[in-house]
Amino acid sequence: MAWFVRFLTLAAISAPLVFGQTQHAPDGTPSVAVFMDFDSKPGDASLNVMEREVEILLRPAGVSLDWRRASNNSGMESFAGLVVFKFRGVCRVEGWFQPERDGTPAGINTLASAEVADGRVLPFGEVQCDQIRKALAYLDPSSSPQQRQQAFGLAMGRVVAHELYHMLARTTVHAEQGLAKATQSLRDLVTAPGMVFAKPDSLKIGTAFSPER
Repeated sequence: MAWFVRFLTLAAISAPLVFGQTQHAPDGTPSVAVFMDFDSKPGDASLNVMEREVEILLRPAGVSLDWRRASNNSGMESFAGLVVFKFRGVCRVEGWFQPERDGTPAGINTLASAEVADGRVLPFGEVQCDQIRKALAYLDPSSSPQQRQQAFGLAMGRVVAHELYHMLARTTVHAEQGLAKATQSLRDLVTAPGMVFAKPDSLKIGTAFSPER
C-alpha cells in the first residue's frame, strides 16, 4: 500500500489574500499563513495533532506557520507567504468504525495534490480525507477513539507537510528519500515517530522561502 502525491494543471483559485510586508514569528522566522477549508471539519484533537506535526516537520527549514480558517479571511492582512488547502471528503474519525485490515484497498492512492500552472507550483492544494483515513486500517483493532484521532492527525500532518514542501520549495521534483519522496507507506503515515524531511529538502524549503527572494 502506498500513497502518491500528484500534480494538477489548473487555473489558480481566486482568493482575496494579500501578499505584502513580511511577517515573522516571535522567534524571528518567516511566517506562512495556511488557510484551510473543510468539507467536514476534523475533530479538534485531530486538527491540533495535524498542525503540531506540520510545524515540527517544517521547523528545520526555519519556517513558522500561522493556521487560519478560509472563512475568516478578511482580505486585509499581509503575509510573508500563504497557502490555501481544501480538505475534501469526511475529515472526521468520530463515529467511524475501523475497517478490517484485509479490506484495505491495495495499490496507489492519491492523498493530496498541489496545483501547477506552466510548470510553476501554485499555493493551492487539495487533501483527500477519505483516502487518508484508509491508513487507520493499520492501527490495532482495539485502538481507542483518542488513538484514532491522534493517528488521523499525524497522517494528515505528514500529507500536508509533503504538499508544503512542493509549494514552499517551489518545485515539482520529488526526493529519493524522506518525506519528500513521491510515495510512502500508508502504515508510516500513522506510525510515531514517523517520517521527516531529509536535510537537503529542508534546506531547499528554507532557501526558496527566504524573504529576500
